[in-house]
Amino acid sequence: MDDPAASAPELARTLAEIEGLNRTLNGYRPTLDGVFSLLPPGATRLSVLDVGVGGGDMARQLVEHGAARGVEVHVLGIDLAESTVAYAEGRTAGYPTITHRHQDLFALPAEPAFDVVHAAQVLHHFPDDAIVPALTRMAEVARVGVVVNDLHRHPVAWAGIRAITAVLSRNPMIRYDAPLSVRRGFVAEELLGWARAVPGVEATLTWRLPFRWQLVLRRAAPPPGHAQGA
Repeated sequence: MDDPAASAPELARTLAEIEGLNRTLNGYRPTLDGVFSLLPPGATRLSVLDVGVGGGDMARQLVEHGAARGVEVHVLGIDLAESTVAYAEGRTAGYPTITHRHQDLFALPAEPAFDVVHAAQVLHHFPDDAIVPALTRMAEVARVGVVVNDLHRHPVAWAGIRAITAVLSRNPMIRYDAPLSVRRGFVAEELLGWARAVPGVEATLTWRLPFRWQLVLRRAAPPPGHAQGA
């Protein structure tokens, strides 16, 4: 996933396998629980900015989970890779409340335009000195809060994902990038330290099986009333 020279078919195979791994390893649950924990009481509409769109599967999960709860979820997914955006667009073509855009997070205006900002397995791609600025911009764009779903850096997690991908995948990108992503993951003290440096939010960090972090940044003074949507 870190190879910008990957062909469209190779990228499609890789993103499809990542979706399969997310389903197998319960990768959606930290996102769904975190995002809907921020839903204001009585809200029937929720707007989400999804930073780093992947294959569009997180956006689909959010919309489907919202529909099951009687909540209309609108998702704008942004990504720096145009090829990834194109793939995600194709995978969400039947979802009218999901759109994608080739967009840099830091190019967004620092004003609350979405109820919730979400990032799954994106934060570990930032260098350490960019993490607080990235979280800060996410918080500035969110009316209610931010949800980060990312990896726990741990030797058991590294060995586990290495073994799982060796057995389940023949894709060299998956076999290389999955263990590397765990090595780029976080321990609790790092994530909490960075989160507490973001102004105007209250941070809650929860460990989720298997070896995931759910970081929720709730605005200290969310706007009154229910979610307004995009």
